Amino acid sequence: MQKLLLILLLVGVLIYFISRKLQAVGKSLAVQKQAKQGYILVDAGSQVVNKVIKNTLFSVGIGVVLLVITLVLAMKVKILLIMLPISLYLIGQLFLLNNQLKYTKDQQIWFNPANNDVLVEWLSGQKVQFNLLRDIQQIRTVKAVQKNNQVQFGYYEIIVHNNQLFLPLIIEENQVNNRFFKTLKDNYSIKGKTTLFPLI
Repeated sequence: MQKLLLILLLVGVLIYFISRKLQAVGKSLAVQKQAKQGYILVDAGSQVVNKVIKNTLFSVGIGVVLLVITLVLAMKVKILLIMLPISLYLIGQLFLLNNQLKYTKDQQIWFNPANNDVLVEWLSGQKVQFNLLRDIQQIRTVKAVQKNNQVQFGYYEIIVHNNQLFLPLIIEENQVNNRFFKTLKDNYSIKGKTTLFPLI
């Protein structure tokens, strides 16, 4: 019983520190980016990011409660261990969220609706510029098998000028980006793939 409590305590501490880090990332994403004339910043926006963080942490909380119940009751009723994968899957949403926010923070996507030019800049200083209508060689989506608490994790993988670009799906939830994603969908056949954990 003491080992079980120690494991649960360690899981709780880990989730606490990760959630604190995610909330800090959410706040840092709200920092204003330097505008570029004629371009619109294609990002998730602080409102979407905060909503995704809140909904994901709720799912993770359910996963932790389920894990505790499963481990405590499974000592007497072994059949309850069947709930263990479900609880671990829900807790795993925290790592998916961290992955999505990392890519949302590390890159800026600028879109010029007048000529469909796109400029992608990374914190490392690397840049890729292309035209949304002419330069994309391949595009596909990789999505989680299901939504959890109204959050669909996944990403667009775009091949352009032999570069792989990844656009987290949470960016698409920001209505400001509707024209960007509509242009993509109207002009390309987008292949789809589903997976349990769509990590970029």
